[in-house]
Amino acid sequence: MKILVTGASGTIGKRLIEIIKARNHEGVAFLRSDVDILDEKSMHAYLDQINPDSIMHLAKSDELMTTHLLTWSKKHQKKFVFTSSYKVFSGKTVEAPYQVYDRPDGTDEFALGKIKQEDLCFEIYPDSYVVRLAWQIGKAPGGYNMLSFVQEQLKQRGVMSASKGLYLSLMFLDDTCHALIDLVESYLPGMYHLNQNDGYSFYDVIHYLKHEYQQDWIVLDDAKKFSKNDNMENNKVKVTMFSEMGMTHFE
Repeated sequence: MKILVTGASGTIGKRLIEIIKARNHEGVAFLRSDVDILDEKSMHAYLDQINPDSIMHLAKSDELMTTHLLTWSKKHQKKFVFTSSYKVFSGKTVEAPYQVYDRPDGTDEFALGKIKQEDLCFEIYPDSYVVRLAWQIGKAPGGYNMLSFVQEQLKQRGVMSASKGLYLSLMFLDDTCHALIDLVESYLPGMYHLNQNDGYSFYDVIHYLKHEYQQDWIVLDDAKKFSKNDNMENNKVKVTMFSEMGMTHFE
């Protein structure tokens, strides 16, 4: 399968291309320098030239670019994956754990942009895959992943304070990449949540990373009192959940 990846220079995109190739598919990076993303003819000609079997749209983009990718995919009946985010939910009017059928209630610019493009996918090409991603955990700091946030907190404060009452949608980067490929290989189109956290607090997760993944540079402070549930329900995609990894609850 030839898979075209937009946003291939990003944290997820770079690793996704590597894993696509490791799984004996052809991974192709979408190059904005080679096409006018706002022009439909230019976009369709570019896609005709590459002729991917699947498009995975990870890049930050406006509605017009997404529309061009969708119309080409629909015309040629190619598999189209749009990656959204758990941040389309604010938790103000929709109660977590968020379900795939819950209408997102996010109101900031990022959330509204993602929600609009989620809707576009099903309006233009009902056979799209719309995938809401969790906060990614990489193997080391760098790029947009949770360990980079931890590193920045340590630089600013000297310790990492994590709450036992905060529940976040979280997933290991490599597992996310494998799951995205699994979707186009084995699953029907539709809305999906990718999240490995089946009930562990932010404190639980940081403690696990520090000790089980030998991240000795993490200095974990006493738990903060902050409480919020920002977890998505994942009941459609087979992934290794945190409980299966041997994560521990701290009371």
